[in-house]
Amino acid sequence: MRFTLPVLAALAVTAALSRPAAAETVLQERFGCHTQEVTDRLFKLVMAGDESGFGQLLQGSLASGECRSFKPGEEVRLESRTMSYGCLALKDTQDRCYWTPLSAIEKTN
Repeated sequence: MRFTLPVLAALAVTAALSRPAAAETVLQERFGCHTQEVTDRLFKLVMAGDESGFGQLLQGSLASGECRSFKPGEEVRLESRTMSYGCLALKDTQDRCYWTPLSAIEKTN
C-alpha cells in the first residue's frame, strides 16, 4: 500500500509529460511572462490603475526577456494551463513558455 501512491503519482506525471502541446493561434495581442507571478503582478497593476508601475515593470520585463508580446496570428503551442492562464510558446521553437491570459487564444462571442 505504501508504494501505491508514489506509483500513481509517477504515472500521472508521465501521462502529463507525454501529451503533445496543443497548437493554437494568437487571436488577441497580449504579453506573457516566464513566471505566472510576474504576469499576475502586471495585471494587478492594470486593475489598480497604476499605469506608471505597469509600464515600468513591463518595459523592464520585456527588456530582460522575462516577458514578451504575442501578436495576433502567431502560431503557438499551449504547454500548460490553469483556469484563466495558459503557458504559450512559439510553435516551432524550443523556447520556454510564457504565462498569459487564455483570452489571447480564445474566441470571443
